[in-house]
Amino acid sequence: MTESTPRREATKHRLVEAAIDEFAVRGLDATSVEQLCEAAGFSRGAFYSNFTTKDDLCVAIMEGHRDQVLDGLSQVFDQLPQGADVEWVTGEALGEFFRIVAPTAHFQRTFIEIRLRSTRNPELAQRLQKLNAEIRPGMDRFIDHLAAQLGIEFRLTTRQLVDVLESLFFYDMNSTRTDVRDLIGPVALALSQPKEVPHA
Repeated sequence: MTESTPRREATKHRLVEAAIDEFAVRGLDATSVEQLCEAAGFSRGAFYSNFTTKDDLCVAIMEGHRDQVLDGLSQVFDQLPQGADVEWVTGEALGEFFRIVAPTAHFQRTFIEIRLRSTRNPELAQRLQKLNAEIRPGMDRFIDHLAAQLGIEFRLTTRQLVDVLESLFFYDMNSTRTDVRDLIGPVALALSQPKEVPHA
């Protein structure tokens, strides 16, 4: 009897959630398929009925991340207040941006683990680049919309700015240190300037 689609999706989701936690704690390469399945409450067969390799699981994690980011940013986009000031944008708005992009400490560590694995695996890197190409336009639009609300423009391209802010966010994964992340707002502000209005 073929497993129903909802049940199969539920199994896949539990494996993905278990992987995020296990990869964060043990490291991606140090986590075995058996450990993943045990954490998810399944047998080894459940893994191989959904994934061929751990690379496939990595892609599934990032596919879920893509969907959450695009959905989350669109919801925040609809809720942005009119007349927001610089302090709100560089504080609340960018804070919410990164809560959507990297929602938990375990996800942040697993995100880094997957990125590192892709540096040694060209095929995985190519698959992740495709997913990133689907995410980045939504991230860029969010930042552009914030800038438009404030009447500012950035000295870097939006893509370059997001890269800089993301680098600051992921710079130090030690949860007891926050000073680098506190630079995100001031750096965004320092890289901005009033938007020039074309003369008639």
